[in-house]
Amino acid sequence: MYSERKFLALAQATQAKRFAELLRILILQLGNDISQVKSEYTQYANWLKFPAEKNLDGKNQTELIELYKEFRTEAGLGFERDVYLENEPGDRTESVLPTIPYGVLVHNLRSAFNVGSIFRTVDCLGLSAVHLSGYTPDISHAMLKSAARGTEKWVESKRWNSPLECIRFARENGYAIIALETGEGSVPIQNVEWPKNALILLGNEELGIAPELLNECSLRVEIPMAGRKASMNVANAFAILAYAIRSGYRF
Repeated sequence: MYSERKFLALAQATQAKRFAELLRILILQLGNDISQVKSEYTQYANWLKFPAEKNLDGKNQTELIELYKEFRTEAGLGFERDVYLENEPGDRTESVLPTIPYGVLVHNLRSAFNVGSIFRTVDCLGLSAVHLSGYTPDISHAMLKSAARGTEKWVESKRWNSPLECIRFARENGYAIIALETGEGSVPIQNVEWPKNALILLGNEELGIAPELLNECSLRVEIPMAGRKASMNVANAFAILAYAIRSGYRF
């Protein structure tokens, strides 16, 4: 944090850049020191005697984004898509292909960015739904929305009190239960004959899928690793799985 003398001595564009950096942290809820970020912004705003419309008080997410864009412009910075871009050139109002009856259950994923990426993959590869449980972030989370690029608005989603409740509902409706998980008993992704309907289970970034959930699965699928690491990022792994399903699915 700057002292008052040093901050006021900065060029206006540099001041604006710092305000934009602080707003980016607030919008995306980055880190654990959000209160400190708000305090720093407010201190600088007081030194510059900002009008009310540039203060944080009462600002909703949309208003914070507009203020962020204003500071980016003042700083001479370009388009910053991670914060406020939802509709991109080439986006369509309707899907190109019909969706396939494959949902994904995202249980106890910490990273909102990973969950948002999963939403985007579900849309791009034409799967049907995202199911959330445990401490997986909700679709209102700013980082999730940033990664999802608006897909959370139209991809079907539901939050369940228990992952087992979701799994049992899917099974009762004729869905196979597929775990994306490495280890004994897992079938390499290239050898799978995909069922007509399925619910895909994804596990925690560090711990994987809990044993009681694995016991509910009719099939375990893995992506063979060619390098030294034994596993990959969950959102990336899901994208590979979703592509394999879409490519191999027979209508």
